[in-house]
Amino acid sequence: MANKFMNKLTWGDSGLRNGADNIVLDSQQIIVTRTDHMPLLRFYESTQTVALGANEDARFAVRSTYCQTRSIPIVRRLTGGGTSYLYHKQISLSLTLPAQHLSIEQWLDTICMAVCCGLYNSGYENINFTRPNDIYENGQKLGSVYVGVLDNVLIANATLYRSLDINTMLRALRVPKEKLTPEGMRTASHHFTTLPSLSSADLLHLKESLAQSIALSCNLPTLMQIQWVNTTSQTYLCDHNNLTENAHEITYSGFTITSGGVLHGRIQLDTNIRILSLHLNGNVYIRPYNLFRKIESVLRGAAEGEIMQRMDNLLYENPWELYRFTPQDIMVLLRRLFEQHRIAAKLSIAPSAASSFMIHDPDGTLDAFDIAAKADTVLVPYCAKPTWCKWRHNDGCSQCGKCDVGQVYKIAREQGLQVTTINNFEHLEITLKALNERGTKAYLGMCCNNFYINREYAFRSANMPALLLDISGANCYDLMQEQSAYSGAFSAESSIDIEVAEKVIKLVRPESLQ
Repeated sequence: MANKFMNKLTWGDSGLRNGADNIVLDSQQIIVTRTDHMPLLRFYESTQTVALGANEDARFAVRSTYCQTRSIPIVRRLTGGGTSYLYHKQISLSLTLPAQHLSIEQWLDTICMAVCCGLYNSGYENINFTRPNDIYENGQKLGSVYVGVLDNVLIANATLYRSLDINTMLRALRVPKEKLTPEGMRTASHHFTTLPSLSSADLLHLKESLAQSIALSCNLPTLMQIQWVNTTSQTYLCDHNNLTENAHEITYSGFTITSGGVLHGRIQLDTNIRILSLHLNGNVYIRPYNLFRKIESVLRGAAEGEIMQRMDNLLYENPWELYRFTPQDIMVLLRRLFEQHRIAAKLSIAPSAASSFMIHDPDGTLDAFDIAAKADTVLVPYCAKPTWCKWRHNDGCSQCGKCDVGQVYKIAREQGLQVTTINNFEHLEITLKALNERGTKAYLGMCCNNFYINREYAFRSANMPALLLDISGANCYDLMQEQSAYSGAFSAESSIDIEVAEKVIKLVRPESLQ
């Protein structure tokens, strides 16, 4: 006989809790839904919390030091996607129901449409969602939806902003989520919007409307409202995915950018260049929930040449889903991690230095040495020039010997390479277009990895391979001055690893300069 709860969406409100308690309640919802086949919808509020996506690595997603100093806890959601900043007086919800045979994309679309319908039925106009998961009102972001599938149970989290602390959010999250176009940057405060002030009655009406829309979207024709019992009794704080390192092990880290998000990898190799330990993360959606952990386990002990077969066997024997990226993207990341070992060996540099390499290869056929050999130009960032230098905001250098950039100019010119100082984001686009038009086959560059991740589309549109070196020291992302950096007004100084830069520049073959 069918379970009496199967055609009912049971919903309630658990009130204001801390982020860890809300994750515990999500876990308990999953257990009840799986055991009793009971669809559950819980509304709640959260105290100030940073919530990592299920597959993210805190090292790349949040500014942990800032969160620590402000006593902002970092927790890990059970849903995929990117990091979110939770703040009191936001409407948050967690939905759990038997998973059915829908893809991650279909679930995201279904829940986003349900939230939009609930808002529309409550009197909000010009509501829409932008794939994969953002809710907009009049072109401004009003909230987000995240989904995951765990133990054959769908879990969806959503947040709608009633109040938002923009300043803290941008300082807590390492990579801001705003999508800013080359035509002009809008400030974060203009990118977001909030619901108007709501009375208790209006707030209850909105929650009822959202519950009704979600029930209809999930083919659950009836609703049952309950009082949510306080059952939290444990702590669920994020472990930040720490990877233990040993002085005798070789560790590399890197990332690759996909249509579904940024994949991060961290690998330890033994003395036989086999995988001793592997961590895969990203602001992505995957299914099953533990797919990355399964891949890590299967590849443990593998040499580079054995990875593809082991991956093929795993994916053939198990159902899986990757949202807007493919197993080939994972293979690209793994290949880049092994390539860092070859870079370290050939250039006689430390693994940490080799991990600073970013390979931009539109066709996916070249390695770091191929790109360096073809390069005829070096691009350097103005932020690595001293603030007192008259050349800081100009293309050029007197080579006075008092900064990293001057040394790069000297080394590159001795090799016959052209050097250009990039003064702002618009100048980068103009420069890349000019290089393309003159037939440049590849180029070398220096920039921080956050800049490359956020502006990868500009490198991609130039359609030229590039070997990029991460810069260190003060950078605009860590100092929350991205907008001033893109416009050329960043006032701090970054640094370039000259030893590594010199070795890379000297990989250029003379024939590429003819």
